[in-house]
Amino acid sequence: MIREIACQFGEASRLQGVLTMPRGAARSSPAMVLLSAGLTAKSGPYRLYARIARAVAEHGVMTLRFDLGGIGSSQIARPDQSLEERTEADIRDALGWLESTHGVREFVLGGLCSGAEDAFRYAEKDERAVGVVLVDPHAYETPYWRVRGKLTRYLLNRIVFKILRVAKLLDIVEDEKTRSRVEGFEGNLINYQYMPAEESSRILSTLVARGVRVHYIYTAGRVDIFHHARQFRSMFPGVPLGPTVVVDHLPYIEHVQIFAQDRELLVDTIRRRFLEAWSGEERAAA
Repeated sequence: MIREIACQFGEASRLQGVLTMPRGAARSSPAMVLLSAGLTAKSGPYRLYARIARAVAEHGVMTLRFDLGGIGSSQIARPDQSLEERTEADIRDALGWLESTHGVREFVLGGLCSGAEDAFRYAEKDERAVGVVLVDPHAYETPYWRVRGKLTRYLLNRIVFKILRVAKLLDIVEDEKTRSRVEGFEGNLINYQYMPAEESSRILSTLVARGVRVHYIYTAGRVDIFHHARQFRSMFPGVPLGPTVVVDHLPYIEHVQIFAQDRELLVDTIRRRFLEAWSGEERAAA
């Protein structure tokens, strides 16, 4: 059976996580490390991370999912440091612990939203990172997106809103929008700012040059900016993309997967791509 072991590591054992171990010996593939999605603890939204860990464990892959400092059960070691510095130190401690206790020397870092970008940033700085799995990370406007966006806005403004006004429903829509706000905040209480294109292009170029496997996944959660898989290449015109960069577009599932079948689709996509990149046969022949 799959084993799940609670673990503590880092300075004064301040970081806590769960190590999911396959039945028998772990295969020679990299270990997967899943990073906190926003303020969500190590199980992930609707236990997404737990499901990913158990899915890849069925194929002999070890996974560590842990709380970054200040989230869930983990403590902050140095509050005087910036969030980015603390996050980098936490990830380094996690990888160091796996290497010292289980002899792992290669890692695939992954996460959702902010967890994806934390994984992406860290991978640039540590050559032990041989892969990243990025669910709903950064995305950027492209010429086609601007044209499509303008057409969409035109249709909404000139047609849909007119229909709503005629039906006297617009006031209801605006009232709902107003009620969704909290005094002092516009929109959501947490407004995550994705990394700028200059930074992501630099990091992606570094990872491609190093041969790191980069798996991008976009859901309906990024429909505001990402419309189709072909858009990806246009977002990074200066980056020499090759076979190590893979993009999956899942436009019919939400950013946080409420429905079980949506979570299973996302989990299966991650598992399938992981095994394509790091099957035992491919590594043995390398």
